[in-house]
Amino acid sequence: MVMAQRSGITSTALALLPLAIAINIAGGQLVKILRLPIYLDSVGTVLSGVLLGPWIGLLTGALSNIIWTLIGLDTYTIWFAPVAAVIGLIAGFAGRAGAFAHSSPRWLSAIIGAIFLFALTLFVMMFIYATPNPDDPTELIWPNTADLFTQIGPLVAFVVALIGGAIAGYVVLRNAGYAGLAGLATGVVAAIISAPIATYVFGGSSGSGTDALVAAFRATGASILASVFAQGVFSDPFDKMTSFMIVWLIMQSLPRRLLIRFPNTQTDVKPISAASR
Repeated sequence: MVMAQRSGITSTALALLPLAIAINIAGGQLVKILRLPIYLDSVGTVLSGVLLGPWIGLLTGALSNIIWTLIGLDTYTIWFAPVAAVIGLIAGFAGRAGAFAHSSPRWLSAIIGAIFLFALTLFVMMFIYATPNPDDPTELIWPNTADLFTQIGPLVAFVVALIGGAIAGYVVLRNAGYAGLAGLATGVVAAIISAPIATYVFGGSSGSGTDALVAAFRATGASILASVFAQGVFSDPFDKMTSFMIVWLIMQSLPRRLLIRFPNTQTDVKPISAASR
């Protein structure tokens, strides 16, 4: 009985699995329609991994990508099922280690907050300074990232984001440092695994909003693999940190009596109101 609970193979897992898969597909489809240079297709995977364990997280990630393709909404995602599986696996071990429950050092939360708001500001600035593609008005040509740091407006925004993010992390999200760090690390791992798949299976194009970033790196003279990896390092850490932080917020909002029903959770989660004081 203990082994069954520890592995997460319970009726609770069977009930949460379809919901988590639906969350992944819905988030991924929304981003695909908007052609954003991120993914947001891992929130359900991270949630199931954190609550039910690494192997259920692995299963959720893999099934999400497979089902997403089988129902005809996307022809690419099935090839990235191994990446999604690894994301769920890491999330499960992070949850088991208490990354979503234990209080982190406030300095770590400040760093995570600064990185998160800086990355968010960078994406916003890229949208502001993007221009329509003359060959396809539905697509955008992204500006050179380095050029943004030479302009006063974006530079001021980046400095404000770093300071504001650090303050927010230190004061408001002070218990989210471990979850954010786990998300960053997961993003790097995902970029490493997905780069060869995107390069050798699809030639660097995966049909998502990140293709424009790959093209931008290719324009600098980098190889396809280097460009895909650079795009992954640019997009994946922010994307996975966002997913992990969303799950952290969900965990903070769930009552303790509900959390103890899940086999993988550390149950000393403090409500946001208490964590913020």
